[in-house]
Amino acid sequence: MANSTLLVPDRKFVAAIIAAGGGGLKKCYQCATCSVVCELAPGDRPFPRKEMIWAQWGLKDRLVADPDVWLCHQCNDCSLKCPRDARPGNVLAAVRQQAVQHYAAPRFLGRWMNSGKLQAPLMALTAALLALALMVREPIESALNFGEPHGFYAEFFPHWLLIGFFAFFTVLAMLAAIVGVVRLWRAMKETDGLYGSPAPPAPPAPPVGVLKSIVRAVVSIFVHDKFAKCSSRPSRRITHLTAFYGFVALYIVTVWAVLDLYVLPHMGVASLYPFDLAHPMKVLANVGGVLLVFGCAKAILDRLRDPNDAQTTTAFDWIFVWLLLGVGVTGFVIETLRFAIDPVAESAMVSIAYGLYFVHLVLVFQLLVYLPYSKFAHLLYRTTAMVYAEHTGRTNGARPPARLTERSLPKPETPAALEGSAAGN
Repeated sequence: MANSTLLVPDRKFVAAIIAAGGGGLKKCYQCATCSVVCELAPGDRPFPRKEMIWAQWGLKDRLVADPDVWLCHQCNDCSLKCPRDARPGNVLAAVRQQAVQHYAAPRFLGRWMNSGKLQAPLMALTAALLALALMVREPIESALNFGEPHGFYAEFFPHWLLIGFFAFFTVLAMLAAIVGVVRLWRAMKETDGLYGSPAPPAPPAPPVGVLKSIVRAVVSIFVHDKFAKCSSRPSRRITHLTAFYGFVALYIVTVWAVLDLYVLPHMGVASLYPFDLAHPMKVLANVGGVLLVFGCAKAILDRLRDPNDAQTTTAFDWIFVWLLLGVGVTGFVIETLRFAIDPVAESAMVSIAYGLYFVHLVLVFQLLVYLPYSKFAHLLYRTTAMVYAEHTGRTNGARPPARLTERSLPKPETPAALEGSAAGN
């Protein structure tokens, strides 16, 4: 007697995918063209055909734990070749958005951060927190007899308070990110192989060690070799590389500034902060800023001028790219004002500069502290999935370890009963 399993579609999940840009989901009739043309899909477990089946059936738990969802880099070769205009690339992008919200801790922040209507209230909350920090500055300095030499912007927001404020909330964000990554890793281990075809005996140990898998994944990210395989939109590699390295450069400069202020002086090295224009870190910051602004501007223009209209851009996408661009542009403006304004003679311009600096800090907060809840979380979850894929041999055709497949269920393509229609209507 044939084995069978009962599938219960999550209709709300199907509706959420469609609302998040996967509107072509129900057009798919399983021709498998998408899996054939995808250059990133492994031979024994190709995607995105199986993900399109699971999405139509509303298998939320399976999809949000599927590492292949993150191995997709949305080059949209599959969408352009689809004979039914089902746009699998957009469907997988919508699934990733749902996964970010699913693994967010707390989850309501994942929903809030990806709502265009809630961006203004969230920024207002950030502004209120910054204002509160400014209000307690003088009482703390008086109580602790604490002070420091102030630079131009440090007169408005001293370094100790700025670093302490962002360090506190960044640590909270890091803890939330760790929770999300651990949840994803466990889910991938628990569900991998459950809906796949019967596998031959697996090797007793993972094909690749975790450390080596991490190295491979990080190298792949830094060279963006996956984007190089995109045939329909090869320029996306340049777009992502410039924005990525711009952000990395700015992050390095930020860390070095903290070290220069509070660590190097204790090692006998005089602090040079704030850096002048010729300082290597200032040069790196300006180069990074140019790369970041260029990458973000190009991403926006590419989305607006997509000749094939293959990619649906949602609030999930726009919020992230505009935040990145806002951080880069305001950073250049406040740097220019720092060198151009006489803080003694031009009081009105000083007030304007301080106001723009405050806006810049709000944008930086929105970008970094809300990282686990926005599209920026791709950095976490895609990296995790890539490490998992290397670790389990997914990228080289090897089968997962036995401990991942021993609980395998029969193929869902032949269920005896299916509650609701196949498309989740």
